[in-house]
Amino acid sequence: MRVKDYFHERWLVYLFILTAFGFAWAVYKLDLGLNLTESNARYILIGWLLLLLVFAAVDYISFSNRFNKLFKHLRDNPLSDFSHFSYPTDRVLVEKIRALALEYEEFKAGIRTKSAAQLDFITKWLHDVKVPIAAARLILDNPDLSLSGDYRRLDQELTAIEEAVQKVFYELKSESFYEDYKISRVSTKALIAGALKGYSNLFSYKKLDIRISGGEAQVLTDPKWSTYILTQLISNAVKYTPEGGKITISTTADKNRVTIGVKNTGPGIAPQDLGQVFNKGYTSSEGRSGGSATGYGLYLAKKLADLLGHDLTCDSHYGEYAVFYLSFSESATLHDVTKM
Repeated sequence: MRVKDYFHERWLVYLFILTAFGFAWAVYKLDLGLNLTESNARYILIGWLLLLLVFAAVDYISFSNRFNKLFKHLRDNPLSDFSHFSYPTDRVLVEKIRALALEYEEFKAGIRTKSAAQLDFITKWLHDVKVPIAAARLILDNPDLSLSGDYRRLDQELTAIEEAVQKVFYELKSESFYEDYKISRVSTKALIAGALKGYSNLFSYKKLDIRISGGEAQVLTDPKWSTYILTQLISNAVKYTPEGGKITISTTADKNRVTIGVKNTGPGIAPQDLGQVFNKGYTSSEGRSGGSATGYGLYLAKKLADLLGHDLTCDSHYGEYAVFYLSFSESATLHDVTKM
């Protein structure tokens, strides 16, 4: 405890003592019949001052020890026994704090239990809803069905449902990310192929030109999580590429850094939006997405990239193109220990 804090806490005691000194000095000066020599008065005053200093030192040490003991108890284990506190005030205070701490722990335990139950329910629901989606997808994949306008709309809506379900699933899994990842060597070709899976019909509907350039490289990552990040980037590119436009997926390698770029022609991203595209719930200031965007896909992709230790950035020339870069850097990844 600082001396300043001590006097701020005990100012009333010292005000009383100084008032008593002032009263005694006033009596000595005003009572002419008081038989007390000047020298004796000085001795008494000096004695009082010395006693005051001793009192201040002892009281400060005692008060400081009580404060430090209480602080240490609260810092180390506020739920432990408080019988070693000798002052009644300290015991009452610690007892009250202990009761609040116990109540808080019970509250946290209840929240954890409720959250775990909700998470279990949502996880099971996600797995359940995948069954009818998969069945519907099998029906749509029947080659005997005609590619009518209704078929295409249904296929697009089904893809949107699948993406929405995947977002919920990966957001939930990201909260326990460190319990569900496996870092390994994987080729960029495999990541890109996994991310493109399921988008062939959408490419066909919009007559998009898909180009894959660059060589193949090996990166250290979790294939499942990284594939999902690329899926979000490709989904975003398909959404904003006009009919007849072009999407280019490129792979570049530079020393210990490998970058996969997803570039699409189209309206691009306004300069004022570039720094905010990864913000949660953010949508374009000019409504590029219409009314369907939630602003969650790129946020989730960025969140997962950060958890993996990868870089996810974007660039754009407004009115011409937008490009997103997912960079793998072994020296920067927090999973470098897996190679040791």
